Amino acid sequence: MQKKSFEARLENWGDYFRDRTKPGESMTYKICESMADKAGQRYRESTPRPEIDVEDAQTIEYCWAMSAHRIDTKHRALLRAYYVECSDVRMVARVLRIRWLSFEDERMEAVRKFEQVVALMECVGNAANALYSAQTTRHRLLT
Repeated sequence: MQKKSFEARLENWGDYFRDRTKPGESMTYKICESMADKAGQRYRESTPRPEIDVEDAQTIEYCWAMSAHRIDTKHRALLRAYYVECSDVRMVARVLRIRWLSFEDERMEAVRKFEQVVALMECVGNAANALYSAQTTRHRLLT
């Protein structure tokens, strides 16, 4: 499997946990779309949605839940607003009191810190799994 960049993993996480409805979709549009699906006449998008890696998104969400004490609250809010909620960056900057010119630097700092947390959590998870499998193998050999 090809190793994805951490930014791509965060975008995948956001795509997985984001609400699937678009703002401004009417109920009539949804009904017509579902009827077209059933009739097999659905309009095909010229740029189809990317495949979502569910397992990786759940891994990132687990690390997100476990990182509350490891990442600054401001950085957590920035990452959640940017990747999951797809909020307007100007509003995010205003609410979090980040200067507009330093927004991208602040976002990259938040990404870097969260990447460190994810690497730590994945390393601990892999080490714990390896330790567990070694212990069970040893236990099987002794019995």
